Amino acid sequence: MLKKSLCEEFIKHYSTAIRIAIALDLIKRYNLSQFQAAKLIGVPQPLINYVLQERRKIRGLKEILNNPEIYNTLKEISDKVIRGEEISLCEICMKIRNTLHLG
Repeated sequence: MLKKSLCEEFIKHYSTAIRIAIALDLIKRYNLSQFQAAKLIGVPQPLINYVLQERRKIRGLKEILNNPEIYNTLKEISDKVIRGEEISLCEICMKIRNTLHLG
C-alpha cells in the first residue's frame, strides 16, 4: 500500500481553510475588501463571500480559527502578505503541522 505524503494530507485537508482564514484575517484586521483579500491569497472572491454569509463551510476552518496557536501563526502570515511578501503553503505547513498533528 502506498501511503499519502504529509504534503498531500495537508493540501487535501487544510490548504483552502488556511487561505480562507488568512483572507478573513486580512478583511478583519486590515479592512480589506473581499476582492482585495481574495486576490492576495489566491481564492475566488465569491468563496470568501459564501463563507462570511455562512452559505458554505470549509473543512478544517473552525479547527484553525479555534486554535490560538495556529491562528496567531496565520496572523503573522497575514502581516507578511499585507507587506507584499510571498509565502508558500510549504512554509505555513512547516509552522503549523505539529499543532495539526500531521507529523
